[in-house]
Amino acid sequence: MGLLERVRAVLESYIGKVYSGADLAVVDPEGNIHSIYVGYSQLKPYKDPLRPNSIFDVASLTKCLSTAVIAMKLVEDGLIHLKDKVADLLPEFRYTVAGGSEVKEKVRVWMLLSHTSGLPPWIPLYRVKDRSQILNEAVRAYPSYDPGSDVVYSDMGYIVLTALIERVTGERLDALFDKIVGGPLKLKRTVYNPLGRGFSRNEIVATEYDEATGESLRGLPHDQNARAMEGVSGHAGLFSTASESALIVRSLINAYRGSWSEILSPPSARAMFRIWGCGRYGGLCYGIGWQVYDPLNVVSGGDLLTPKRAFGHTGFTGTSIWIDLDLDIAIVLYTNRVHVDREGVHIHRVRSIVHNHIVSKVGDLNREGGQ
Repeated sequence: MGLLERVRAVLESYIGKVYSGADLAVVDPEGNIHSIYVGYSQLKPYKDPLRPNSIFDVASLTKCLSTAVIAMKLVEDGLIHLKDKVADLLPEFRYTVAGGSEVKEKVRVWMLLSHTSGLPPWIPLYRVKDRSQILNEAVRAYPSYDPGSDVVYSDMGYIVLTALIERVTGERLDALFDKIVGGPLKLKRTVYNPLGRGFSRNEIVATEYDEATGESLRGLPHDQNARAMEGVSGHAGLFSTASESALIVRSLINAYRGSWSEILSPPSARAMFRIWGCGRYGGLCYGIGWQVYDPLNVVSGGDLLTPKRAFGHTGFTGTSIWIDLDLDIAIVLYTNRVHVDREGVHIHRVRSIVHNHIVSKVGDLNREGGQ
């Protein structure tokens, strides 16, 4: 039994227990992409088989696959630089509901991208129900700690980035994604608002099942703030397949290595994949959009990735990506764990087992082909 078949057996054993379906894409050291998928797009209200190239709500992977890449492209184009004061680019950012804030004057663009801005993790902005007002509310949020002094994972920072990027460019984030990432990579199934882009609900993997309505959410962001923002935000809202996400990651790896890349230059990719901020007491560290692997603090990457040389991210819906720059591999594992259990933590074990298996036997992939 080959490596991928062994991994398939592991993934199949958790169908209905942790998720209804799983899609895996592995980028090997030669740049080949190896894919397998198992299970169902949904189990409730009826079983619907997972199909090749099924589209997942990637949730917070929007931060690293879309927003961080767009930000680095704007750095290349001279529209921003990472040490810009956010308040210089977005003057209303210096204010809160209580007036001007000296603390917010300290916040730099890189701090938003590396979760060190001081902004709170989350605010229920969806209650506002209007995208422009939601952005205004996010921009006026007050920091909960001194900017740059700690790492606190924050959706709010990436919603502020949405406002900043759209102000600087004059374009909405979904249009920028198509121009900067989707178009150059010729992605066909990686978009915001897939239902408005010609895709049917059956092509999209279900997230949460609503007992009250008897329906599963398919095609709209699971994240309530992103949904209220017309499906377009820097913190969530992107939909993609595992294989197309692997194409984005492969392009970033190629750029990091110094090879030709469709979306970012080598210096930009190298800036993205280095440590920009760490927790105050030896906690998590972040690069630009990506979490830094630490075997003692990071569960989702497993045990065998290279410390401080692997970067990854997870999404609340059950998605994850890990890139190991020393091993020259990337693992994209997309599931819909919220369909089975919104609060389920067993996905951590599945990810660890799958990652350990692949990382320890990645040489076997060369004998199994790929695209």
